[in-house]
Amino acid sequence: MRFSGGIKTNGLSVVIKDVRDVEELDIINYQLYVSNEYGFGNKTLKNCLDIFKAFLRYAKNTRKMLKTIPCFPDIDIPEPITTWLTPETQKVVFSHVPDTDKPIIAFIILSGCRPGEARALKCRDVNLEHGMITISATFSGSVYRQKRKGQGAKKSKIPIHPEIFEFVKQRVENSLPEAFVFVSDTGRHYSAAKFYRMWGAVREKSGLDKSIRLYDVSRHSFASQLINSGVSIYSVSHLLGHSSIKTTEKYLHSDMAKLKVDVSNLSLDRKVIKLDDAVTNKALGKN
Repeated sequence: MRFSGGIKTNGLSVVIKDVRDVEELDIINYQLYVSNEYGFGNKTLKNCLDIFKAFLRYAKNTRKMLKTIPCFPDIDIPEPITTWLTPETQKVVFSHVPDTDKPIIAFIILSGCRPGEARALKCRDVNLEHGMITISATFSGSVYRQKRKGQGAKKSKIPIHPEIFEFVKQRVENSLPEAFVFVSDTGRHYSAAKFYRMWGAVREKSGLDKSIRLYDVSRHSFASQLINSGVSIYSVSHLLGHSSIKTTEKYLHSDMAKLKVDVSNLSLDRKVIKLDDAVTNKALGKN
C-alpha cells in the first residue's frame, strides 16, 4: 500500500511512500500541502487528517502492516458562533421581503423550520384540524428527499403559527395533496438559486452584514428567542426536531447585559460592606 503526500514550496511536489514508511514528518508535510494548496479552514483540514488517520488504522489493525501510527498534530477548531436577531430586527428584515415571498419567509421565521424543509413542504404534510405540520422531507440544493427512516429516526411536528394559518389553510384547501405549500411568483416550488437570490436582495436592503444567513434570521433566532424567554430547552429541542439535546445547547447564549441585570435584581435588601475582622483572619489562617 502506498501513500501520496506532498509539501508545497515554490511549486507542487508529491512524494510517494510505502505506508509502512510514513513518519510524523510526513503527516506534517501532508497537513501543510492540503492547507496551502486548497486553502481549507481548520475544520475541513481536521477532517482530511481524520480520514488519513482512519486509513492508517486500517493498515495497522486490519492489514497488520503497521506496528504504530505516527502522531498527528492537534488542530484547534473554534466554537461556532450562533448569530441571532431580535424580534425588532426581524420585523425590519421582513418589511423588505417582496409580497409574493412573504408567506414562506414568515413561515420560516415563525416556525424555526429549515429553509430546505419549508421549500419541500407539501399540502399532505399539513393537518388543519390539529393545526400541526409534519416535516417529512427537505431540499438539499435542488434535490428533494424524504427524511431518513430507521431506528431512532422521527419526523418533527410543529404547530402552525396563527399569523400564517389562514394562508396555509387556503393553500391546502385549494390544492392537491402533492402540491407544494409555498410556491414562487412563477407558480413553481422555490429553486435554491431563486430562493437565495431573493434572500441576498432582502439582506442588502435591510443593511445586514453579508455573513448573516437566512438560517440566522429564522431558525437560530427562533430557538434563541424562545430559550431567552424562558421556554424549556427540551421543548425547543422537540420543536427543532433535534435528536439530541446537546445540539440544542448551542442556543444557550443569553444576552450577558440582560443576565447582569437579572442577577443584580436578586437582593437580600442589604449590602455587605465589610467582613468582621475575626472572620477574615480565620479564613486567611491568621491567629
